[in-house]
Amino acid sequence: MKISIIDIGSNTIKLVIYDVKKDNSFMGIHQESSKVRLGESLAYSDSLKEQSILKSIDVLLMYRDIAKLESANKVICVGTSAVREAKNNKYFIDQVLRKTGLKVRVLSGEEEAYYSYLGASMSTCIPNGLFFDLGGGSLEVVYTEDFKVKKVQAFPLGALRLTRTFANQDGSFSKKDCDNMSQTILDTLPSKKSYGIGIDSLLVGIGGTLRALGRYDQKRAAYPFEKIHNYRLTLSTIDSLRKDLSYLKTDVISSLLPLDSTRVETIVAGTHVIHSIMKKFDFEELVISGYGLREGILASFIQDPNTLQNHSIESLEKQILKILSYHCYKHDISGFGLDDMMHDMIYYKLLKEREVEILSYALYTLSGLPETNKHYSLFYHILDEDYPRLTYREQVILALSIVYSKKIRTGEELFYKYNHLLKPQNLKSIQKIAILVKLARIIIKTRSQIRIKLTENEKMIFTIIPTHKSFPNILLKQIIQKVSTIFDIPVQYNLPNKIDTIKHSTATDKIISIKSQT
Repeated sequence: MKISIIDIGSNTIKLVIYDVKKDNSFMGIHQESSKVRLGESLAYSDSLKEQSILKSIDVLLMYRDIAKLESANKVICVGTSAVREAKNNKYFIDQVLRKTGLKVRVLSGEEEAYYSYLGASMSTCIPNGLFFDLGGGSLEVVYTEDFKVKKVQAFPLGALRLTRTFANQDGSFSKKDCDNMSQTILDTLPSKKSYGIGIDSLLVGIGGTLRALGRYDQKRAAYPFEKIHNYRLTLSTIDSLRKDLSYLKTDVISSLLPLDSTRVETIVAGTHVIHSIMKKFDFEELVISGYGLREGILASFIQDPNTLQNHSIESLEKQILKILSYHCYKHDISGFGLDDMMHDMIYYKLLKEREVEILSYALYTLSGLPETNKHYSLFYHILDEDYPRLTYREQVILALSIVYSKKIRTGEELFYKYNHLLKPQNLKSIQKIAILVKLARIIIKTRSQIRIKLTENEKMIFTIIPTHKSFPNILLKQIIQKVSTIFDIPVQYNLPNKIDTIKHSTATDKIISIKSQT
């Protein structure tokens, strides 16, 4: 099924067509963005200009044709702050319906915040955070604890609105302009205390301005991958970008940053908003989400096609929790029957919890991919995917672990190529995860049971109970020997003598012991 989402913003109108799979996962397959500046007049007026309305309708007619050409089963069209705030918004909605056949669903500021949060949260799986979505006309802020929304607010601090209010006619800012704008932003934002932000909360940002700053930072740092989702920016980086860009003319900014004309005009104001949020709420780092409003609306529609037509905020909150419980809790080890093994590894301090998390992603990734001996292609394919809860470094560790499990020499080559993105101790984590992937694949393929115990003299004992009479004993012995080397402790494994009798006797009756190393 294909679903088209049209987002009518203050600065641009965007179209994304998604291919929705049977398991309700989805992927964007077509994207368009057109600068319309529908909300430009709201900086000095209370109505949308007729010229902007006509231009918007032309764009929407084109998007309607693209949706038809791509055989979209459903077209969802939403309007945000510009349409929401305009005195003549009913006229705009009526004109759009009459000339294009598209029914515009105007989102309240609270609804926009919730949907943006849903899109960002299901793709980052950050339970405790301050999420903000910076658009052209408004700024939406959502604070959450354990995925539950605690506070939602919308502010008139969009990048286009601030640009039209504080910039000169040529779009540039003087120092006084920037100082006045920053003070307005700080005065408008609430205090950190009023939100009750916890010490373990992360800051997550959504919006084109933030993605543009992330790409520019990657370019400055010669970052080797072109991937913005889950990329992190520090306060010092944002402050540096703010100082570099604030007083430049738009043509100079355009020569420095690979931006379209729309983003060039609003990048300075947007940078000041992001900097002010980090300062006001005392965050040293922020996570960039490549997903937001459109993905949130899509996820909500997939879960309940009637949500957008008729819902309360209370029902929307319940729906979001239901969606997040699926997206953010499904990637665990339980689907492979390895729960006890992994819990034991953590209990005996053989693995850290984050290493187990990466191992679970490795097993899920391998279970969904066709077998291949093109290991370099596999590495870059994994890096191109979006993994909730994994940082950039952890995603590199994931990709390297999978390649190591298949071909050590290729894994080593890739490790030394990208080790500047890692920490020295990460190599040991990669080796541990890789060898456990190989062990887990035997357990999974033979549908065996496995338990781990660490003895008083620090010897690791694997107890493996096969369900197949044909068991790869030689292969298992080789892997166990590597486990011993990588974990640097003696390892012993036990196998039942007779598969058939294991059901009728205790495990200790029919177990033989084979020591791989002492």
